[in-house]
Amino acid sequence: MSRIVASSDWRTASSSFYRTPSPARRNSKESSTLASPSLSAAVKRAALRAGAFALLVGMALPLAAQTTATRFIPTFLVYYGGGPTLTAADAPTLGKFDLIDIDRFRYTDIGSQTWAAIKAVNPNSQIYLYEDGVEVQNQQDSFAQVSLNNLGRYNVSRGHPMGSLNGNHPEFFQKDASGNRIYDSGFSNTATGSYYYLLDFGSSAYQSYWLTGVQADIVSQPWKADGIFVDLCMTFPASAGYNATSTTYPTNAAWSAAMNSFSSAITAGAHGFGQKLWCNKGDSRSAAGKSAWLALDSSASPPDVLLEEGAFAVMWGAAVQFFPESDWKNQVDTLAAMKNSKSAVMSHTQLEADQTGTDNYGQPVSFWQALWYSLGSFALGKNDTPNNAYFMFNGGSGYNKIWWFTEYDKINLGKALAPYTVTAVGGVNIYSREFENGYVYVNPTPNAVASVTLPQASRQLTHANLLTAPDTLPSVNSIAVPAHNAVILLKVVATSTSTTSTTSTAVPFTSTSTTSSTDTQAPSVPAGLQATVVSGTQINLTWNASTDNVGVKGYYVYLNDVALTTTTGTSFQHTGLVPGTTYNYRVSAFDAVPNHSAWTATAVSATTPLIDTQVPSVPSGLKAKAVSATEIYLSWNASTDNVGVKGYYVYLNDVAIAITTRTTYKHFGLAPGTTYNYRVSAFDAVPNFSAWTPIPVSATTFK
Repeated sequence: MSRIVASSDWRTASSSFYRTPSPARRNSKESSTLASPSLSAAVKRAALRAGAFALLVGMALPLAAQTTATRFIPTFLVYYGGGPTLTAADAPTLGKFDLIDIDRFRYTDIGSQTWAAIKAVNPNSQIYLYEDGVEVQNQQDSFAQVSLNNLGRYNVSRGHPMGSLNGNHPEFFQKDASGNRIYDSGFSNTATGSYYYLLDFGSSAYQSYWLTGVQADIVSQPWKADGIFVDLCMTFPASAGYNATSTTYPTNAAWSAAMNSFSSAITAGAHGFGQKLWCNKGDSRSAAGKSAWLALDSSASPPDVLLEEGAFAVMWGAAVQFFPESDWKNQVDTLAAMKNSKSAVMSHTQLEADQTGTDNYGQPVSFWQALWYSLGSFALGKNDTPNNAYFMFNGGSGYNKIWWFTEYDKINLGKALAPYTVTAVGGVNIYSREFENGYVYVNPTPNAVASVTLPQASRQLTHANLLTAPDTLPSVNSIAVPAHNAVILLKVVATSTSTTSTTSTAVPFTSTSTTSSTDTQAPSVPAGLQATVVSGTQINLTWNASTDNVGVKGYYVYLNDVALTTTTGTSFQHTGLVPGTTYNYRVSAFDAVPNHSAWTATAVSATTPLIDTQVPSVPSGLKAKAVSATEIYLSWNASTDNVGVKGYYVYLNDVAIAITTRTTYKHFGLAPGTTYNYRVSAFDAVPNFSAWTPIPVSATTFK
């Protein structure tokens, strides 16, 4: 899983999306036995896909009903080969996790069957076995099946009816523009001839090969569990760290579409074996990545679980890296929007418990700050209706420890009463969400907020006071929300609902049989919703004001039936969109209680246009002529463009000095007897900019 890019800062990545540090593959049992710890960490994890290709298309058998989590914070665990041998004493803690991703060789760690020992504690715990999805290692052909973490069929077939990969299917290997096989540059060792080659995951023939191999290596073996964890189903290629660009999938869009096809196809195949499927997808922090997640979630065969291996706060490049607010918000919103697949989101830090360090903004940060910030962010986005979100946090030692925290046992805010809201406090966006028993406030910015007034008296929870009786904690009416922090509060008087939301061990709270207001009348449904396309990346919404017996406080805006934001006005500008994409909107109103209206009955749709990316031609024929001691006259030929040229930049000594819509320019106020050097460039309405004239043109004013 997480490949750590040591010394790299995601803020300086040279791609349009911040590069996700590539997953650091954990060692298999065989490699950890034969190699030193420092070497075994480089031994790669393996690939998923076993079964006949017919199982990919419509022949999947129904699985048992999906289980849902019962804690306020549903959890998962990733535990790989570098960790200690599991013992019977670990079973009670392992049984607390809803989902577990683990190596197949662990199946005999606890008694005769580790999986059975875990399920004796919690029958609903779901166990997935690791397999690499899109690469093959060329030096693992001799590994035993129980120790594999990829197909292990480079030059041997292991009885596979389609033969070996290198010997029988060279067409499966992706190549660069020179015809060379592409490999993972972070984990291959060219000096020793050890390569992790990238395979054609979009090929239906490879998908069939993979499924057949996985069926033999996992599904038909005594270590079979509930499902298969598939690594490297990455949304974009930059996340994986390959040595070259694939000619098969040369763009992010082509790669992403093929990867979604792969993930959906192997899910159908795995279901045909009675197995669930969990994909490590990543990249949910960009707008395009979020769209790819939602596209896979709405596909015919969405995976049972999707993993975001770097959410909210991460260990990449500093003790803690905090993503920019826009990236962070994309991850929260992706979590909220998922309807079919479970979302497993992982946060982490280089620190161990109780340690402190410095974050990517140069500010002090602690282990517990990172955990609570991540927990608060998770609570903002988790969707109570399908109850399909799961959380993990780990420190610097990574995936070789059972990471369980008192927070998971003790924090229980009950059911969410509404999606999150955003309030600007002194120019800083504070995100908050109300639950039956409390509130969560998150500041995802580097700017501290000294005071936020609470809707009602509450008690602030911290790591230090979780074991303290809640009714002995002081009651507060306002809180500070420091930079990159989350605040979790218990209401002094909880909000009653008709159903209980959880069966978990929870912090006690004072209940009441009535809500905090006698106003029960909801506002009217907003009417007249309209969506106007402004550009390829922006849609503006407007609607008529609702009415209420007391007063309307604001409106929720929904995108694809998931809350997007709140506003106090009757308009909203939705920016940062993907060109050529259809967006569906609704709105609802709420008052101060809050009572919520129904949302607009019919969703309003708008499609952003594809953006013009073609640049104008470079202006030609540039001439410069001195006409006096203080004036030079410029002229050039008009540029052409597929849509239309909007204007021209004029440069003096390679610095822009003017913009004009003409093909001439008079430069006034010059010094006599001085030489001036000019270039020009063209731009269109997007704007796309041409290169400037390659050779500057000079003129010298009269003396």
